[in-house]
Amino acid sequence: AATGLAVGSAVAFGANRVPEHIIFPVVGRVQYTDDFGAPRPGGPHQANDLIAAKKAPAVAAEPGKVKYWTTSRAAGCMLYLYGDSGTNYYYIHLNNDLTMKDDNRGKCVKGTAYAVANGARVAAGQQIGYVGDSGDADGAHAHLHFEVHPGGGKAVSPYPYLQKAYK
Repeated sequence: AATGLAVGSAVAFGANRVPEHIIFPVVGRVQYTDDFGAPRPGGPHQANDLIAAKKAPAVAAEPGKVKYWTTSRAAGCMLYLYGDSGTNYYYIHLNNDLTMKDDNRGKCVKGTAYAVANGARVAAGQQIGYVGDSGDADGAHAHLHFEVHPGGGKAVSPYPYLQKAYK
């Protein structure tokens, strides 16, 4: 019930605000730091990297609609969650391995990278994908590159929202 209230309050006070309490986007043991803005080859890091077990469940940070995005060599298998608050969330480097090894044979498809159909309406906390190492994370630690875009605009640091998120 508290999750519904938090998400509802973001909408009530004007759309395009990140809910005060999102659902933490990975289930299970996770390690992360505030690495938003850290130098990367393509420019400042636009996310927090949530290091987790390969194929750990990635879940919806808030209720909304899922859209697959699979054409980026750097991102690999990724999806957008268009949250009801007006916030967009990017889930990047989802799984593309059929085994627990780095085989890259699974492709960016439902059952390997994604847990729901493209265009699916999802509830907060519903599994939407699987943590992996696709794209330029290939062969590195499995992790979820998690971006937060209030109102669909520029990325902001996910860290304060992750710190207050419901697990």
